[in-house]
Formats: sequence, structure tokens, C-alpha cells
Amino acid sequence: MKYVSNGFSPKMLNPNQELTFTIENTSYEEIQENKKELISSIGHTSIAEHLKIEKNRMNIQLEAEDILYLVQIYHDEEKTEHYDYRKIKITQ
Repeated sequence: MKYVSNGFSPKMLNPNQELTFTIENTSYEEIQENKKELISSIGHTSIAEHLKIEKNRMNIQLEAEDILYLVQIYHDEEKTEHYDYRKIKITQ
């Protein structure tokens, strides 16, 4: 499965599997290219609006071969909003 979220925790990993994950940079464009395949677990309104994806706060449990696109907001010294895009791949 492929998910998009504004948060990630190891608690999201299936506790019945021995899983590892890798985190790499990705982009807004890659998320938009995969948008039709993504299950939204975004609970942050402005991130959902930015991605043009439904806000859908929900718990997810990641398993081997799943991908999680992680989108977070940060502010620079001038209080300008920026987005950080990560791709988390789950493997066994």
C-alpha cells in the first residue's frame, strides 16, 4: 500500500513483523504523480490543502513493501512556511 501522512512513528510498524525502513527525500511532484494510489492519513488541514488531498486523520499500520510519503511544515527565521517531503520505504 502507499500512504501519505503528516507524521511518522515506529509505532506505525506492524509489531508482528520484523521490519526496517529507509527514509529518502522526495518531492511535491512525485506525490502528485502517485496521488491516485495514495491513502491519506493526513490530519493537518493546511498540508491536505497544499497537496490537494483529502484530510483523513486515521491510524495506519505499515507492513513490508508499504511506502509512506511524509509531508511536514517548517518555518524559517522569517516565519515563512516551507514543506519537507520524505519517502519512507518499509522492508523486511
